[in-house]
Amino acid sequence: MDQTIFAQLAQLRVLLHNMETDLGLSTLSRNEKDIFLAFCAVSDAGMCTTERVRAQPTLRDVSQPTFHRALKRLIEKGFIEKSDDLPHGSYRIKDQNAQNT
Repeated sequence: MDQTIFAQLAQLRVLLHNMETDLGLSTLSRNEKDIFLAFCAVSDAGMCTTERVRAQPTLRDVSQPTFHRALKRLIEKGFIEKSDDLPHGSYRIKDQNAQNT
């Protein structure tokens, strides 16, 4: 097997780790990161349904109870919010810049 591709993958992993740290995501669990990033990938104007998020390939192996526990922790940590003006199952990505000011 070509070791070069694995070395490149290792470099990408380090780059990703550094970006997650810089963006304040290093305190999240793997499931929390995957769910938050899935929200970011499929959200429309910062809003998205859990149905669209659950359809993401990175969440294929995450059970529904695990998904909802991690979503609850993301809400508690201020990354995602549920508000009364959103339809059932819809959430909004919180503005991280507003939290840090």
